[in-house]
Amino acid sequence: MSAAALLMAAFVLYTSGFGPWPNLMNRAIFLGLAFILTFGLYPLRKGDRAGVSTLDVLVMAAGLAGCSYIILQFDWIMENPAESTRVSFWLGLLLVALVLEGMRRTIGLPFVIVALAALLYAWMGNHIPGHWGHRGFNLETIIETLYLTDRGVWGQVTGIVTTVVAIYVVFGAVVFFTGGGDTFVHLSLWLAGRSTGGAGKVSTVASGFFGMISGSAAANAATVGAFTIPMMRRLGYRREMAAAIEAAASTGGQIMPPVMGAGAFIMAELLQISYLDIAKAAAIPAVLYYLGVGATIHFEAKKSGLKPVPPEMIPPIGQILAWRKSAPLFVPLALLVWILLSGYTPQLAAYWATVAGIVLYLALGSWRGAALSGRAMGALKAIETGGKGLVMLAFLGAGAQVIIGMITLTGVGIKLSELLIAASGGSLVSALVLTALICTVLGMGVTTTADYIFAASVIGPALVGLGLTPFVANLYIFYWASSSAVTPPVAAAVFVAAGIAGSGVVRTGIIACRLAIAAFLAPFMFVYAPALLLRGSWAEIVTTALASGLGVIALSAGIAGYWARRASLLDRLLLLAAGVCLVVPGLLTDALGVGLLVAVGLKQRVLYSG
Repeated sequence: MSAAALLMAAFVLYTSGFGPWPNLMNRAIFLGLAFILTFGLYPLRKGDRAGVSTLDVLVMAAGLAGCSYIILQFDWIMENPAESTRVSFWLGLLLVALVLEGMRRTIGLPFVIVALAALLYAWMGNHIPGHWGHRGFNLETIIETLYLTDRGVWGQVTGIVTTVVAIYVVFGAVVFFTGGGDTFVHLSLWLAGRSTGGAGKVSTVASGFFGMISGSAAANAATVGAFTIPMMRRLGYRREMAAAIEAAASTGGQIMPPVMGAGAFIMAELLQISYLDIAKAAAIPAVLYYLGVGATIHFEAKKSGLKPVPPEMIPPIGQILAWRKSAPLFVPLALLVWILLSGYTPQLAAYWATVAGIVLYLALGSWRGAALSGRAMGALKAIETGGKGLVMLAFLGAGAQVIIGMITLTGVGIKLSELLIAASGGSLVSALVLTALICTVLGMGVTTTADYIFAASVIGPALVGLGLTPFVANLYIFYWASSSAVTPPVAAAVFVAAGIAGSGVVRTGIIACRLAIAAFLAPFMFVYAPALLLRGSWAEIVTTALASGLGVIALSAGIAGYWARRASLLDRLLLLAAGVCLVVPGLLTDALGVGLLVAVGLKQRVLYSG
């Protein structure tokens, strides 16, 4: 499995740096390697002993056979579109079944149920009466679409995962496991550790840093949380609060440039726009998110009397930024941003950043035999970790394409969009609220990226029909899909953080939602204030961002129940009202919000003085 993971990562590095093979071949190679890793690393049933059974070997072989046919018969498939043979039919049927099983093992049963429902709808649609029925498609047509065309398993989402998303997973693993993780945490300690409730703020800053390169809420919570949650517990944070802080902070990594989550790369390809445009537009909302989480932590810490991190736990800045330690982190990140800004593709930027990280890690250490050998093994381990991290993404892409292929084949996406418009009564506000609810419900059973892909395919056209641009509609959906990582009852980041802290999942999730209130407001804010997406004059962008930031702080104070001192019920209501006024665009509402904040401050000052 280690060899297969290294081969998977090597394939991704090669195709990112030197260009991919033709679409179907490239994606078939990627999925074939994913079959080996999935059925070797993920047991048939949860709780089974680790190891590769005879059944797993047979399933691997079957998956490889299905992928090999596409590679070996590529020319024939291209020359004979929409034609299938008995061999291709049975191999296609087998491959689709194995994709569903791979989804079940890596992502979970809910996503499989959605895919099965899409397949049954395509097959049995002629038996459904009324508006939702269709002429139906036989099994041969369905399998042919899914297996022999780029509208099925080998479609656009699989291609995006294979060519763009995968290299960033490898890059994140290389940066983190070659010392970047320690540098992030130590730098966060130095930046935030000395302030009130410093441990919680360290978690927020460190998770934001790591989120820049990982784009995964669960991975963020697992890696950073292993350090920050025990530290928060030692410094007085309750179990649920410590876990909630890490979960909320980790979730923001999916919307934090320059890397963001996998959904952002998929969005760029679906909309045929530059990923850099998405990263730039997401910058202010991402900062607002972390400002909200950090402010809530600050006010909660003030109210609870939590102390800063002890000075002896904070390393000196000179040690943190020592060239040999920091270069493998900062140089690749700087190189990544520079190449992106130069107009090159995201995958080429990540390729050179990954290569730079590995070279610097090996070159800046000791050149003595044992030390160099140890660093070489460390670099291989980092690459191997990146390869193993691609497994879930491979089946996420292939599984999403099964659903999208059936939505396209049956035309049900148009009907669902019409239903959303009808349910909202033609009101954009109602449609936005319904979209948020749908993304939240979907996110209870699937990953953020799967949530985004499905919602963008079905709901996106409806929002565009109500007046949003495709970019704003997709970004709105992506933000709500990201928030599902902290939304009970099934929230990936909450489960991971609660497991580390030993806290209750539901209680942790409720607190995390409260901390992440800015995540639930940011999408509404940028829909009605495009300046937050860098649309407009610089004066408008700056004033809108400042007002929104102050509004987020006011909302955090109202939620936490603290401003200059512990807030009464009236104070909290006034703070919440001030926050709402400030996040609603307009000079009049901004002035009213500032006035309410001043009034609360004066009220508390007078009462405190008395």
